[in-house]
Amino acid sequence: MNPKLTVFGPNRSTGEVSRERFGNKAATLVEMSGLGVPVPPGFALSVEVCEEYFANGGRLPDDITELLREGIAGLEEATGQIFGSPRRPLLVSVRSGAAISMPGIMETVLNVGLNRDAVRGLLSRTGNPRFAWDCYRRFLAQFGDVVYAHDPARYRVLLREAMDREGVPDEAELDTTSLRDLAFQYERLFADAGTPFPANVPTQLLACTEAVLRSWRSPRAEAFRRLQLADDARGTAVTVQAMVFGNLDAASGAGVAFTRNPWSGESELTLDFRFGAQGEEVVSGEQTGLDQVNFARVLPAQSASLRTIGILLERHYRDMQDIEFTIQAGELFILQSRDGKRTPLATLRIAVDLVDEGVLDEIEAGQQLAGLDIEAIRVRRVATAAEPIANGTPASGGVASGMIAFSAERAEQDALETPVILVRPTASPDDIEGIRAAAGLLVSRGGRTSHAAVVARQLGKVCVVNCNALVIDLGRHRCEIGGAEFREGDVISIDGDTGAVYGGTVEVKEERPDVLIKAVKTWGGVKE
Repeated sequence: MNPKLTVFGPNRSTGEVSRERFGNKAATLVEMSGLGVPVPPGFALSVEVCEEYFANGGRLPDDITELLREGIAGLEEATGQIFGSPRRPLLVSVRSGAAISMPGIMETVLNVGLNRDAVRGLLSRTGNPRFAWDCYRRFLAQFGDVVYAHDPARYRVLLREAMDREGVPDEAELDTTSLRDLAFQYERLFADAGTPFPANVPTQLLACTEAVLRSWRSPRAEAFRRLQLADDARGTAVTVQAMVFGNLDAASGAGVAFTRNPWSGESELTLDFRFGAQGEEVVSGEQTGLDQVNFARVLPAQSASLRTIGILLERHYRDMQDIEFTIQAGELFILQSRDGKRTPLATLRIAVDLVDEGVLDEIEAGQQLAGLDIEAIRVRRVATAAEPIANGTPASGGVASGMIAFSAERAEQDALETPVILVRPTASPDDIEGIRAAAGLLVSRGGRTSHAAVVARQLGKVCVVNCNALVIDLGRHRCEIGGAEFREGDVISIDGDTGAVYGGTVEVKEERPDVLIKAVKTWGGVKE
């Protein structure tokens, strides 16, 4: 096997692989497969491919076609499906995978390998025309955006028009005819842009691979590495996996779960799950789904399996985990796991709990707290009895007050002089500099496990998501929150522990987590 290639999946793993060479994602997938975790088969191209790409001035390495061909051959053997087949089409996802965790920062393309012939094959294989056309229209929109830099708004407008015609509030409710017509409209967008859609599936795979490599040097990726002091990172691997489908039927969906609460540190599974979705919808922040309570009520067997896998992975990696998963026709698949991003308070509580549970010894837990000033940690709570003007979903704890900014650029500018709350319909990784500058983030859509919420927690920012009472008029630089009107520059407050939103400033009380701090000070080697 080529040293630039590693494969994984049931009975396909090559043993332990280097995270530096193949990225955190692929290395974890190989390990999880060895642990018996249900992981879809796949392969990864090493970071050397990325280094060669940029060293060659943005030209793919000469052996890239052979590397992809060898990897796809392994997937065909593992799945019994054929890439580009009009009868049994193999579809794959193409994802980034650096050695450092960069949630949502680089590119992903799902459903690669579809064209009109493959759509017919997918329809024949599943007997589900709605599913086949749904996959194709998703692929066209994502391919146009990621590979050809089409304006994603053009696809969203057509999608919204289709939803309006059918009178449905959610794209998951669109019927087969609407999805097929959308796919045809999306194909015409390619022609109108002068970039004909490539029906040849090896061409698609090559183009998606290059788009993932190219995203390593995107402005948002460079900004993220700069904030994380990781400018010396070598590059990204490319991970290609057989697709599993959260949009297959009524018993399918996608979600993200944290094995512990990432803002409080409490030992509770915290998740967002959405029926009829593929993974990017959940983590993008565009959609909101079931929380862990409703997920367990509706899918008790899958919830129990996810909890069991979460415990297994926590004990293996010796830390709280952030898990991406898909349920296909009732069957659970794990697509990724990584150490979960968390607030300082959660970092402290999780370290103490892992010691109490026997997962970590005191020295290991002390290493997890390295660089964290535990004496400075405070729990901030609203001290007044003021009534909130609206409520959202808490996503990163604490209380923050500041002037409203409707863009990352405005947040960066205003934060030089005063605290700012970044207020957005939904946040994307492109907002990272604004999130960094702001004291808090308030969004009208999206879940607690979205990439933007993850980044906010990692940067120690207060965050409230899914505030349905927030309506933003960007053109007039105004918004309504619970019926009250605010202009850009007006002051609001948000509570990341309760999800409450207040007009103006609120009185705040600070509490020191003395019990947790005292526990750490009893550990050997920790100075008073």
